[in-house]
Amino acid sequence: MGKQPAISVIIPVYNTASTLPRCIDSVLAQSFDGLEVVLVDDGSPDGAGELCDGYAARHDFVTVVHQANAGLAEARRAGLRAARGEYVVHVDSDDTLPSGALATLYRHIIADQLDLAYGCYSRVVDGNQRTIGHEMTGVFTGEEFLQHLLDPRCICALWGSISRRELWHDDIFPPTDLRLPSEDTFMLIRLTAHVQRVGIFNDVVYNYFFNPSSLSISGPLHRQELWREYFSLIRDNLRGRDVLEQHEAALRGMEIDRLAFLCGTIDPADPWYRQVLSYPTAGLRTKTRVLHLLLRWPRLLRWCVATNRRLRYSMGKRP
Repeated sequence: MGKQPAISVIIPVYNTASTLPRCIDSVLAQSFDGLEVVLVDDGSPDGAGELCDGYAARHDFVTVVHQANAGLAEARRAGLRAARGEYVVHVDSDDTLPSGALATLYRHIIADQLDLAYGCYSRVVDGNQRTIGHEMTGVFTGEEFLQHLLDPRCICALWGSISRRELWHDDIFPPTDLRLPSEDTFMLIRLTAHVQRVGIFNDVVYNYFFNPSSLSISGPLHRQELWREYFSLIRDNLRGRDVLEQHEAALRGMEIDRLAFLCGTIDPADPWYRQVLSYPTAGLRTKTRVLHLLLRWPRLLRWCVATNRRLRYSMGKRP
């Protein structure tokens, strides 16, 4: 197989062949030696799998994994199993890497002896770009990073980062019979059990192509019962690590935020909904307290959320 690559870039492939080359070509254009690219064809449509095979035929450092559609988390797991690099970078197949992104991430993780390093990203909407930076930067412990992940202002996903491949134990991934919402954050929360040093920097290392229509809150992953299960599994994980009590308040704030913004239809008869309404809000951010109040009137809340999104997206801001 030759020399072990320094970085394996893992790309789960879902989008059609007409837009996929933009992503792959941006990775191949990186000024970085010791690169491996792992394309995971997760039952992608429109010949995207064949396009991946074409890249592999032309480049000996490109590997393709074909599998039946199993969801994003399982595609990432398949890519990690195939990867040989000491470090891994996750890239979603409708996004791109700016020039020098891999070199920047690699420099940070080596220079500061990190387990996980983040840059910031550029949001691309209809050809217009806006840099979305981290509010918290520096080098942090795994426990500090966990606290940050529970803050609704956190912009960390799996993409836009580099991590040591050996961190990715099977217990990080969600159950194979569930396709949970916000799987990246779910896995990062579990990953914090295995990391000691995390660096967060505001170098732009990722181009996130944003489609406003994709934020429809009617999709299957926005069902209230899935979010209920999502938070139940997170609590089980934190309880098993004996850190739930110290993060309970932040986790409740996260539940309020997700129920308000990301559940397509709120079911007032759901015990989880009634549980969230019972949470004390003293010490939480003003925005979270307002959302908690508005949850009592779901139709008014939905109008407020839709209006907020229109205004923020028109200004290029994150939700």
